[in-house]
Amino acid sequence: MFSLKATNTSFAPSNHGFFHARKPSGTKNSILCLCKSNDSDSDSPPPEAYLTQFAEEANAEFDKIGEDALKGLDEAGDRIMENIESQMQAFEESAELNRTEIEKNDNKVADFEGQMEKDRNEGINAPADKAKAKEEAQRIQDLTYAKAGSKTRKNIYLALMGVLAIVIADSFLTSSPDWRKVAVLGAILVGVITQFIYEQRLASDIEEAGKEQKDKDKEK
Repeated sequence: MFSLKATNTSFAPSNHGFFHARKPSGTKNSILCLCKSNDSDSDSPPPEAYLTQFAEEANAEFDKIGEDALKGLDEAGDRIMENIESQMQAFEESAELNRTEIEKNDNKVADFEGQMEKDRNEGINAPADKAKAKEEAQRIQDLTYAKAGSKTRKNIYLALMGVLAIVIADSFLTSSPDWRKVAVLGAILVGVITQFIYEQRLASDIEEAGKEQKDKDKEK
């Protein structure tokens, strides 16, 4: 009996001591967990920071896209202007050659008409020579009129003037127009209009001269 009680009494304090010792450790662990969770919450950035960063990156990306698009448009505009200038230079050279040829033919027509009038007044040349001279003069008139007043050339002039007018108007509609480009295109447009009016007037004069010559031949 005494030995059993001694055994019970010896185990009882140890059991109580064990339970009392476990309680503080649990409290300590909970405190540590709370501290860690608080530390982790304080280290993570707030949602507003993520939104601000995302907005800044999006704005930077949009700005880059816009700059690339404007750069591409500028390069395309430069290429178009180079093509227009090269085509206009070739066209002006061709127009100058045609103008020289028309003037040369016009002078030939005037010479033939003068010679015919002289022969008519003096009565030196034979009728066959006069007929041949008239035929040659008429051929030159027809050739000159065909070149100066052809529908194809007229349509080319009108189309070219329309394109130049559209490009100039589009340049004025932009926020910052390139005045050098506008001045070049304006000068080209004026040159094309002048050439067009000159050729149309020359064709009209040649046509009237041909009609007058035919009327004179009929009267004879």
